This record gives sequence, C-alpha cells and structure tokens, in this order.
Amino acid sequence: MSDLRKEMHAAMKADDHAKVIKAAKGILRIDYTDMYAHKALQQTYKAMGDSTEYLKHHAIEFGLLHSIIDSGDGKTCATGWHVVQINEEYFILGMLGAQLKQQSLISGDPSCDQMDVHTDKGDMTYFFEIDLVREMEMKMFGGK
Repeated sequence: MSDLRKEMHAAMKADDHAKVIKAAKGILRIDYTDMYAHKALQQTYKAMGDSTEYLKHHAIEFGLLHSIIDSGDGKTCATGWHVVQINEEYFILGMLGAQLKQQSLISGDPSCDQMDVHTDKGDMTYFFEIDLVREMEMKMFGGK
C-alpha cells in the first residue's frame, strides 16, 4: 500500500494520468474506502475529460467524507468525528486546509485523537473518535 501511495503521488506530480489511475486502482483493490485514491482518480478523470469516471469517484470520495463529518461536530471528544482508519483524520484535516501542530491520544469512553492545528482562521482543535480503530488494533495484536 505504501509503495502504491508513493507511485500515485509521484505520478500526480508528473501529470502521468495512466500511472495515477493504475496506482490509485491498486490502492482501491486493497482498500476501497481510501479517500486519497478516490480523490486522485476524480481529479485525474476530470483533467482527462472523462465525466462519468470523474463523477463516480467524486461521489464516492464525498460520500465517504460525509459519512465521517456527519457523525459529529469534531469540537469535543464526545462529539468527535468517527473514523475507522487514522489516515481518514489526515484526509479531513487536509480538506480543511489545516496544518497539524500536535496530536494527542485521549483514552476514555470514547477514545479520541485530539488534533491541534493551524488554519487560515487561526489555531483550532478537532477531535476524532477512534474507538473502532482501537478495537481493530486490539484484535490485530491479540488484545481484548
């Protein structure tokens, strides 16, 4: 996945549409919910003039995005945006134009990542509820 992500970003910088598509589709074969890959595909297809594929990946990207931002307001740990992968946090921060200053783990019920960021509106804090992420990590590493 890491190699495919590197290939995708390099191809995007080089404006190599065929390689962007190949790498992004490779990522989606592993994880169809990867918003970065859908974003790369929708931008690439838009640049190529393929409105069908552009609209498809745009709808998927924003459907996934809204499934997260509609889950809370991100203003407190209790009302944090629910994520199932940490990279979703960074995708959303990128969409907000936020630059991460500090990330802190808040253990509790719920558990969340506190993201202190800088935006064009000043310094802000966003919260992401990560109970599902922690549950999956515990299963992967043999915990309960």
